[in-house]
Parts: sequence; structure tokens; C-alpha cells
Amino acid sequence: MMKLKSILAAVFLLLSFSLMANEAFVIDRYSVEMDVGEDNSYEVTETLELDFSADRHGIIRDIPLYFDDMPVVISKIRVPGYETSISQDREYTHIRIGSADTYVRGKVKYTISYHYDVGADNLPDMDEFNFNLIGVQWDTQVKEGDFRITLPKAFDASRVNCTSGPYGSTDNSGVEWTVEGNVIEGKLIRSLNNYEGLTVALPLPEGYWVGAKKHRPPFWFIDTVVAYALFALAAVLSFLLWLAKGRDNQLFPTVQFEPPQGMTPAEIGYIIDGSVDNKDVTSLIIYWAEKGYLAIEEVKNGRGKTTELALIKLGVPGSDARSYEKKIFKDLFKSGSGGRVTTKDLTNSFYKTLSWGVRNVTKTFTDSKENRIFVRSSGGTTFLAFLLSMVPMSFMGVRTVGQLGGGGPLWVFCIFFAIFTSVFYVQTGTFISNLRMGQNGGKVMVVLAIVSTVLIGALVVFEFDYPLVKYLAAVGSSFTAAFFASIMSKRTEYGDKILEKVLGFRDFIKEAESDKLEMMFESNPSYFYHILPYAMVLGLSDKWSSHFDSLAVEPPDWYRGNRYDRFNTRDFERDLSRSFGSLSGAMSSSPSSSGGSSGSSSSGGSSGGGAGGGGGSSW
Repeated sequence: MMKLKSILAAVFLLLSFSLMANEAFVIDRYSVEMDVGEDNSYEVTETLELDFSADRHGIIRDIPLYFDDMPVVISKIRVPGYETSISQDREYTHIRIGSADTYVRGKVKYTISYHYDVGADNLPDMDEFNFNLIGVQWDTQVKEGDFRITLPKAFDASRVNCTSGPYGSTDNSGVEWTVEGNVIEGKLIRSLNNYEGLTVALPLPEGYWVGAKKHRPPFWFIDTVVAYALFALAAVLSFLLWLAKGRDNQLFPTVQFEPPQGMTPAEIGYIIDGSVDNKDVTSLIIYWAEKGYLAIEEVKNGRGKTTELALIKLGVPGSDARSYEKKIFKDLFKSGSGGRVTTKDLTNSFYKTLSWGVRNVTKTFTDSKENRIFVRSSGGTTFLAFLLSMVPMSFMGVRTVGQLGGGGPLWVFCIFFAIFTSVFYVQTGTFISNLRMGQNGGKVMVVLAIVSTVLIGALVVFEFDYPLVKYLAAVGSSFTAAFFASIMSKRTEYGDKILEKVLGFRDFIKEAESDKLEMMFESNPSYFYHILPYAMVLGLSDKWSSHFDSLAVEPPDWYRGNRYDRFNTRDFERDLSRSFGSLSGAMSSSPSSSGGSSGSSSSGGSSGGGAGGGGGSSW
């Protein structure tokens, strides 16, 4: 399949009618002499007679490193009489001719010789000689051109075809040639314009080439041995790091009927997954309502449809409440009046307090040695594992861009791609580990991880020809390291003990036995509402409400909303979750100004369709 850049080049050529060179030189004469070996390798000598119209140091001759999607080998490069430097990327060998200290102007002659080894071809039933004597990538005029090709043994002279013109041209009227024995000689009988070339094609019987070997691509060692070793190393090191510094002790949860140590729902949210989010903090609304500090009221329009929620202040958290509780509760009613605040009042005004709450619930466990859930070194080992997760994707991006000769914005893109992909993979790893803990939040990050992997994969694999297997290996290695980064935080002895209690509490909410529930309900008729905010944080509120189907639970006096013909906890939980979702969204909303979120095509030949060729430019 023709590559995108070749198609764009062809379109450009079809639209370009200028006969004037865009380069600072024209080629007065382009002579090529080739001695072809029996192993499909060529000794090539190019003689270029140039006429520079402006001061330049010299030229850069670019020779392609692939033919028919197979790598070739270019060696023994010589340019007698001129300073020469040679570089190579994924697509070309670049021969820089001239000195940075010297300028040339007017008539200059360069003789470039090199060994060009095509090696074995992809054709199962034939061999071929197909070579671009003058490539289609010269942005200048070629006034005259001639060639002499000596093949190693006899061939069918009637099958020789020489074409000239832009890429894909099959026009042979601009070339004349003769065959004497094993020698093909010819010349141009018209000048070549910008981006026009000269190609000689000759189908040969299978077995004509003897000893031709397939070549490894440029940078094969780096792109295979080094790449896969690096991918494996990133995954293995992250695993060993987790094994040595991040692996937690085995836990033995025991059933708990109450939240451990009188913890708030927000604190339970931190313990279960190691982070605090907005949902954890806003769960305090129901926690306070159940304690009698506030009431939740549905505001309805004339048709009886709920338009917003209102919070009504009934008291304040007691002296035994956490300091963050007191501030959040106090700020909650600042936007309203008369001890009443609505969803509309909280929109775009409460988000700063909510962010403060997230930080300070976390500080409850990070600022106190006695309450610390994770060992202090966990942050460093997690960051190291995160860096390891960036290595595979960074390597892939740098090699792809570097081999394409890119730079500037592309390098920046590579860096940011590696960072953001690793972030998505860490979040995906957190999602997976949370599923094991009974949590299921973070699905958006998983979707983003999948989408970014597919989109970037499509780009590098199909457009930049990055091997699919190697890309998948890079993704697998990066995700492995990111997964271990997501579970690298090792718990303290206190962290193990408190998590065992939280897991036991969670298991009770999830799998509560009816006889035990009846006993707890009889001793405390508000037991359903007492546990509800914790169940919401743990993502089990629907499960918790289903346990009370057969119990005569009375509607709460703190929720003034729907009137039920026959109250049941399932309907109440569903209505509350829906209403609470809009309330939570209003509390976390912020104004926009504060930020956001294989057969041969050589039977007849075509210009530019063979091996070799390329082009050049001045410098």
C-alpha cells in the first residue's frame, strides 16, 4: 500500500507545473555507472555536474534504505576531494558533501560512489532488476542524464524498459537505450523537471540472483534487542520494586456491624482506596442529616416536579466532630440565607470548600504518625514505578520520531504522550485493584486509556510503520509497570488493622444476613439510615437497601420529598441517589474562568518505482 507521504508527493507533483528549480542549483549532467553483482548488490558511481546560482556549502544526497518494503544496505560511501559526513535515519542514508567553512558557487562536480546491496526480494516466482538511476525527489532540473549498467550474466534484452517523469510515470519516450551483451547503456533525450526521475526495470527468471540474503533493517539491534529488553526490564523492575517495597501483608477481615472507630464516611472512602474524592466528602451531607444536623428538602414547581434541593440547618456538629466537618458544615450554609441553602446557591460557589475538604480528610491520615495508613516511603517507590511505566512508551515515541527525522513539536508530543498514557494506565491499574476491593469508580480513565492506546497505535502502526507486535509489547510493559505503581503504596501496621475492619464492614453491608439485620434493626430503628452514607461511599447503597425489603422501615424525618403509597427502602435509595447526584454536582461545579477539566510491479516499470533513487538538496 502506498504510504501517505508518497501519495502527497504525487499530488504535489501533479499540481506543480513550474520548470524552474526551487533549489539553488541545477544539474547540468547526471551520469550513473553500475556494476551489478550476482547476489543482487550494485557498485554505483554517480557523477553530478551542478551549477550553483547562490552560495552554498554543498549538497546532501539522500538515498532510500528500503525497496519493496525490504531493507537494503548501503556501504563503502566515498566522495573523493570533498569533506563528507554520513548519517542515517529509518528511511534514508544522508551523505552531506562540503565544508561548513567553505562556500561553493557556479560549476561544481561531485563523484559519489557506494555499494548498494538489495539482497533477497519478496517475489516468489521471479527475480528482478529495478533501480531508480535518478530519483524523483530532486527539487531541481536535470538537463542531461546518461547511464551504463553491467549485469553479471545474460538476460532477455527485449524486457528492458526505461521510464522517466514524475512518480508512477510509465512514459519511456524520454529515454533511449541499447543492450550489448550484459550491458545496458542509455541517456535522456529530454530534460527532467523538478521531482522527475529515471528508472530502469528488467524482469529476470527466478534464480538469476545467487547468494542474495535478506537484510535486517537499520537500527535493528536497537529496535529489537534493546527495545524488547527495555520493555521487559521496565515490567520486571516494577514487579521487583513492588515485591520488595510495596507488597502488603495478607489481611484477615472480620465482620463489623458499625464503622470502625466512629469514622466518617469520607474517612472510610480514603481507607478503602487510598484517596479522597468529591463523592466521599459530599457523603457527609447524609451523615449529618442522619445525626439531625440538617434536613434535605425537594423544591417542586407547580406541576409537582422537583427542580432543585434545599438543605435546612437544624443544628451544628458537636464538639466530638472532626475539625474538617465543622468547617465544611459552616461553609455549606454561607451561600444561602436563614439557615437554608439550595442547589442553585451552591452552584459555582462551594467548589473551593469541597477541594479543601478533600485535602483535609487526607491530612487526617497523612499528618499524624499514629493514623498514617501508608508508609512514608510509598510515595517515592510509587513515583519510581510510574517513571518505569513511562519508559516503554517514551522509547517507542522517541524511536519513531527520531527515525522519521522529526523534532520540535513531535518530540514534545512524545513526552506528553508518554506521561498521559502512563497516567491513564495507572488509573486503570487503580480501577482493577479497586474492583478487587469492591469499588468500581474510575471507569472514565479506563475508557481514556483504551481510546488513547487504540488511536496512538493506529497512528504509529499504520502511518509510521511501527511493528504492531512491538507496540503491543510496549503497551503491555507500560501497563504492567503502571499497575504495580497503582498498588505500590504499602500499608502500615495500623493501616492493615483498620483496612481489615473496613473490609469486614463492607462485607457485612454487601452480604448482611437477615437475622442479624433484624436484630440490629430492633435495637436501632434508624440503623438503615445510620449505615446508608457509608454504603454510598462504598458503592453498595442499592445492595444495602435491598436487605431491608421485609423490614418495616419508616421514612426518615430529615428527607422531605416524595410521598410513597407504601414506603420501601429500594425506592427511597433510588430517589435519594438521583437527588443527591444533582446536589453533589452543584457542590463540585466551578465557574469556567477557574479552569476546566508482495507481487512485482516491475514488469513494465514506472518512474520512481525501483530501488535506490531518492534525491538531494543544498545546504
